[in-house]
Parts: sequence; C-alpha cells; structure tokens
Amino acid sequence: MTARTAKSAATRQRIVDEALRLFREQGYEQTSMAQIASVAGGSRANLYLYFNGKPQIIMARMREIETEVAQLYAVLDRLADHTPGTLRPWLETARSMWLRYATEFEAINQAMATDPAVLDEWLGLVARICADQTSLYRDCRTDDERQDREAHMATLMSSLERNFYFLYIRGHKEREDRVLAALARQWAQLYSG
Repeated sequence: MTARTAKSAATRQRIVDEALRLFREQGYEQTSMAQIASVAGGSRANLYLYFNGKPQIIMARMREIETEVAQLYAVLDRLADHTPGTLRPWLETARSMWLRYATEFEAINQAMATDPAVLDEWLGLVARICADQTSLYRDCRTDDERQDREAHMATLMSSLERNFYFLYIRGHKEREDRVLAALARQWAQLYSG
C-alpha cells in the first residue's frame, strides 16, 4: 500500500468514525454533511470525494461489519443440534456483537427509516446470510420448501434485530431472560422443520 493510498484509507475511516459519533450524539437526521466534514477535519468538497451522502457513510460501515454478522450466522449453521439449550449461547454471542456495535446498529436503524438505499443494503445482507445457510436446507425436498425456510429465517432475523434493538440499544432489559428464552425456542422451531 502506498503512502497516498494509506492516507486516503485513513481519511475515509476518520470520516466514517466521526459521522457515527455525530449520529450517536445528535441523531442521523439531525446530522449534516457539513458537520461531518467539520469534525472529520476537512472540507465538504473533500468529504464528497469519499461519500456523496450519509447513506453511503452508513453503508460503508455496514460492509465493514458484514463479515462478522455473517460469521455469527455461519456458527448457527454449524451447530450440531438446534435446541433451545444450544441456541441460548449462540444468542449470547449475538448479544455481545450487538453491544460491541451498538452505535452502528442505532445509526443503521435510524438510517433505514429514511434512506431506502440503506434499507436495501440491510435487506441484501439478510438475503445473503439466509442464502449461505446449508444445514437449514439440507432436508428440503422442493425449491418451495427451501424458499419457505429462507423466508422463515429472514423473519426470525428481523425479530432478533428488533428485540435486540429494544433490549441492548434502547435499554429495555426488564424481561431480557424471557425474551432470550423465547428467541431460542423460535430459532429451534425453525430448525425442527
């Protein structure tokens, strides 16, 4: 990597990091590109060399964490059995990831509400993860059955996302243990066919 390429990558990363900080502090909609440029230490013209809008900034971070999200579901796919007891530790790993990326998930949630490109990117991530599963589809006899299971998994991913959003981003943990137990049962039911 050349010095110029390294400097460009560092500038791009600084923009993403500072934008996420602003989104956390004042909200996605309330943050302007001018504010992002200012706190990132550059001009708006320089910012637009890297990103033409806030959706592209959010999607850049989404792509950065996609591998880890996909790995979480790859672990689910490789579990020897999918009982509530074996799924509970997997959910706890998912919780750790949500806590680590709380700022990102909050910003993504806000951006999906207003920017269709961000929503499409997230739905694409969900579709790619569902398509990559193998054990879930192993005993499917028809393409329709596979598509039904894929849709079921996508709805469970959405449920997990909303529940984790309220539990770990918004801090409503009053019934955390019961919610995690219910999620474990729902995921087990998916794999029981």
